[in-house]
Amino acid sequence: MLNQPRLDEILRLINLQQRVKAADLAQAMQVSEETIRRDLKHLEEAGKLRRIHGGAVLPKPNEEQPLQVRSRIQTRAKTRLAACAAELVQEGMALFLDTGTTTLALAQQLTRFKALRVVTNSLDIGLLLTQHSANQVLMTPGDIRRNDNALIGPHTLAFAAGFHYDIAFMGIGAVDAELGLMDYEEPEAHLRRTLTANCRRSVILADDAKFGHRTFINTMPFSVVNTLVSNRPPSAEFVRCLESADVELVYP
Repeated sequence: MLNQPRLDEILRLINLQQRVKAADLAQAMQVSEETIRRDLKHLEEAGKLRRIHGGAVLPKPNEEQPLQVRSRIQTRAKTRLAACAAELVQEGMALFLDTGTTTLALAQQLTRFKALRVVTNSLDIGLLLTQHSANQVLMTPGDIRRNDNALIGPHTLAFAAGFHYDIAFMGIGAVDAELGLMDYEEPEAHLRRTLTANCRRSVILADDAKFGHRTFINTMPFSVVNTLVSNRPPSAEFVRCLESADVELVYP
């Protein structure tokens, strides 16, 4: 079983030192390294740290973690969210899915469809849908970003703007009550602004960990999007913000 005082002490040390070693933690807390590795895995899944070989580091502020790391965070929440978002889809629709672990979880749900037209700038999503479904998949052009296999840049934007989508499904870096929808990188922000202008329904996918978090880039206000899907209801403050912006809130 996980020991909360031990987890709290690990978080205290990593916030103090920025980096911790599993062997040092095991010795200081008189437990096995296997126990510490289990603790670090739990804390990474909660988004509190990033595991590295032999230990863990504190994520840098305003820096999104690599896709491989993000895929281990909030996995159950993202699966629930994705299943809920898939209920918005009907056969024959034209969709855009941008890059991210939440949209990748949605793509896994979409493999049960067979007559969708999906445009994406994610190599991972493109391969998943091509290999495991009969849906038509169209990749955007662009420069490949190595840390998440995303296609980005001006060619990506121009291509995405050349179509009209029934639904554009988009991830987001953070959801702030005052500033709205926020991102870590400009390519994501530019693409999401482009997509909202070229779709019948714009849908933001945001698990509960994104709420109350603030990043560097103001992507767009709540009022620009039609729907926000999450894995559970947000706080009353965010519900009021979404209602006042006329954004439909969807959750399981």
